[in-house]
Amino acid sequence: MNKNHPLIMGILNVTEDSFYDGGKYVAAGDAIVHAHRMMEEGADIIDVGAQSTRPGSKAISETLEIERLKPILSELLRDSHIHLSVDTDKPAVAKMALDLGVRMINDISGLRHENMAPLIASYNAEVVIMHMKGTPETMQHEPVYDNVISEIKSFLEKQVMHAKEHGITKIWIDPGIGFGKRLEDNLEIIHKLKSFKSIGCPILVGASRKSFIGQLNGNIPPEERLPGTLAAHILAIQNGADMIRVHDVKEHKQVLEIL
Repeated sequence: MNKNHPLIMGILNVTEDSFYDGGKYVAAGDAIVHAHRMMEEGADIIDVGAQSTRPGSKAISETLEIERLKPILSELLRDSHIHLSVDTDKPAVAKMALDLGVRMINDISGLRHENMAPLIASYNAEVVIMHMKGTPETMQHEPVYDNVISEIKSFLEKQVMHAKEHGITKIWIDPGIGFGKRLEDNLEIIHKLKSFKSIGCPILVGASRKSFIGQLNGNIPPEERLPGTLAAHILAIQNGADMIRVHDVKEHKQVLEIL
């Protein structure tokens, strides 16, 4: 995926409890229809996740994650026009997806599992290395930073080097908006996104309908956060984002056309 304009990653959560669309696409048929719809609306890649990573969520077994993902991935990969990423931090789940033909792993743990980097390298696949403080279950329990930008940058630099040492050549970085971040941290990340350019990897930003947007607008629910999401992603793109991860593909495609 080498394009001159920012890419759109469409979110496909096949989960019961994701913060915005949990339960909507649990059935394989519904998930497949939604993936095709997002591609038609202008998505460059679909990121499929079977485990919720909303604040406070608990991890599920790799067996359940595979059961949810495998039939959906198998069907979607029949269409050569669909590019897929799988959102997982479990090597066994990543291996299943890579065996089927998925070419990107979006790892919210940032390759902290010792087997993940060599696995991805062995398939010559792409990786997204994300920063997260703690785990989804604990990450919003009063996170504190001395310098949020320098701490995130240090982690990403270390993990990019780790990926390269194992032979991964196609690396994206994600500062992890909302993953163990306070309101002021999320705003600073967007404002100072160019700080991460020196790492030398394209940047993915995912602010879609997240809680900081609700906080800035009178604590509105996720269903009302699309305008704020568009604003946040416009700022991110202007500050150097190379790909945005979104629930609402059609609206973001229009934004990119105007930009």
